[in-house]
Amino acid sequence: MEQQIWDSCLNDIREKINPLAFKTWFIPIKPVSFSGNELTIEVPSQFFYEWIEENYSSFLKKALKNVIGPDARLMYSIVVDKSQGQPVTIELPHQNAMNGGTGVENFTRKSVPAMPSVFENNLARFETQLNKKYTFDTLIRGDCNSLAFAASKSVAQSPGQNAFNPLVIYGGVGLGKTHMIQAIGNSVRENKQNSRVLYVSSEKFAIDFVSAIQNGKIQEFSSFYRSIDVLIIDDIQFFSGKEKTQEEIFHIFNTLHQTNKQIILSADRPIKEIKGIEDRLISRFNWGLSADIQPPDYETRRAIIQSKLEHSGVNLDEPVIEFIATNITENVRELEGCIVKLLAAQSLDNREIDLQFTKQTLKDIIRQTTKRLTLETIEKAVCSYFSITPNDLKGKSKKKEIAMGRQIAMYLSKTMTESSLKTIGLHFGGRDHSTVIHAVNTVGKRIDTISEERKKIEEIRKRIEILSM
Repeated sequence: MEQQIWDSCLNDIREKINPLAFKTWFIPIKPVSFSGNELTIEVPSQFFYEWIEENYSSFLKKALKNVIGPDARLMYSIVVDKSQGQPVTIELPHQNAMNGGTGVENFTRKSVPAMPSVFENNLARFETQLNKKYTFDTLIRGDCNSLAFAASKSVAQSPGQNAFNPLVIYGGVGLGKTHMIQAIGNSVRENKQNSRVLYVSSEKFAIDFVSAIQNGKIQEFSSFYRSIDVLIIDDIQFFSGKEKTQEEIFHIFNTLHQTNKQIILSADRPIKEIKGIEDRLISRFNWGLSADIQPPDYETRRAIIQSKLEHSGVNLDEPVIEFIATNITENVRELEGCIVKLLAAQSLDNREIDLQFTKQTLKDIIRQTTKRLTLETIEKAVCSYFSITPNDLKGKSKKKEIAMGRQIAMYLSKTMTESSLKTIGLHFGGRDHSTVIHAVNTVGKRIDTISEERKKIEEIRKRIEILSM
């Protein structure tokens, strides 16, 4: 019976969200039981539960009412420990969300979760939770991360005794935020071995906080975190909407900051753009320094590849390095992944890693990444149209054709990609963001008023599409 009801709910939800989201967040759910008007479903983790409640609560609410009726109720059975054979579960109600709230932090405990806790594990023997491979020596510095790198080094040298408290590092996925913030922690531990340095993800912090409440250990939880000398919290955007967790963070932050302890945070966007974070917490997060990490430029990508090869004890031909650096443009993690995949394939096939072998081995990765339009592709298309070179485009020449090509390249980069003004300016000759804004506005006005300009832009767009195929 429960399977039929859940299948009907899935059919209702499937029509309202994109297929990838449906596959990721709803296919893993299993119906457990149905009694009266209450359906119980099993989800694989606490984080999974919170994500569903925060992002898809309204879809669940409507589907349940459509299938069961206006008095429908939903319970979650959350698997929290599979290590002992039979999984231990906790059951959380969806009732608060059915009435319009999120329901994430308001629940009654059915059974106590057996989850490893950072603060409980550390009561007997302190563990930093740091990955020792994340150091400044293995972190490549470039224009894309220069401010964040310099600030991180400064904090590592004098934690809690500088103006960068808290230090917030933000940027997109796979750009090295976790590496950088853990490098600070490892550096502090190396120079000040008695310092209590702790790295924790925001997800783990929130789960441990809930566990502490459930087990009556909130005092121990708070005392532990307030005893830390350097607290590093990763991906704070996941605190969005968690009011009780944010309140605890607020008090921990105040205690640490007032006692000159260092706080280091990372996020996937600027603090002010994270919705669902309390104003008083945003204000405190902005007390210190926020530094962004941008996608690496070509020179930095080459340096990252070279560094990875040196640590692997492998040499690659120049065309191979150039091919990878040219085609993987947005993500440091993908660059490193390409090297790992190449070395793994080479060890299995026992072949020389030449350009042909590289293209064949990385074809799936390259195909996925080339779907994302790059600044290099736009540059090639503009240079081809105006019969100029990349050096012309990035240089200081004010000749009409070159200046026009440069402005169009910046305009297309801003309108056709998600690159920031800073990244675009750096790519086209190290220009600042105001130059890019001027170019975008100038070309936009010409397109609106001159038909020949519109035709010119359309022709260049066609060339970009061809080069992107």
